[in-house]
Amino acid sequence: MPVVRRDVLLSMFAASAVPAIAGAADHSELETFTTRLLRAFENLDMPTFIDCFADDATVFFPAPEPPLRVSGRSAIQERFENVFAGIARSATGGPPFHKLDPQDLQFQSLEPHVALVSFHLLNATRTARRTLVVRKARGAWRIAHLHASNGPPV
Repeated sequence: MPVVRRDVLLSMFAASAVPAIAGAADHSELETFTTRLLRAFENLDMPTFIDCFADDATVFFPAPEPPLRVSGRSAIQERFENVFAGIARSATGGPPFHKLDPQDLQFQSLEPHVALVSFHLLNATRTARRTLVVRKARGAWRIAHLHASNGPPV
C-alpha cells in the first residue's frame, strides 16, 4: 500500500481554502483534460477514457454500485466496462450515447502538479457530484482518484 505524505493529506483537506489555479495554461490543460474524459464517457470510448486514469488510480463509484474503493487501472476498467455496457444496452442511438454537461466546474491547485477538479451533472432524477484528484506526470494529466456520488435533484 502506498504511503501518503502528511502534507499531501493536509492540502487535500484544505482544498476549499486553496484558490483556483491561477495559470491560464494549467486551467486550459485541466479543462481540455476534463472535456476529453467526459467526451470519452459520452461516446463509451473505453481506450480514451481509461487512458485518463493513472495506473495506481482509485475510484469510489456512486450507489447502487458496490460501496468499496476500486483500486488500479485494470480493476477500474473492468467496473467501467459494466457501466458502459449498461448504457449501451439502454441507448437508442449513438455515439454520443448521452450528453454530459458539467455544471459549476472548478479547478483547485493542491501542489504544482496536483489539482482537484469538481463539478455537478444535473438531470431530472439526481444531482451527480464528481471530484477528481489529478496529477501531472510526464507531461500529461491523469486521474489519481475519482469520487462519484449522487444526490437528489436540485
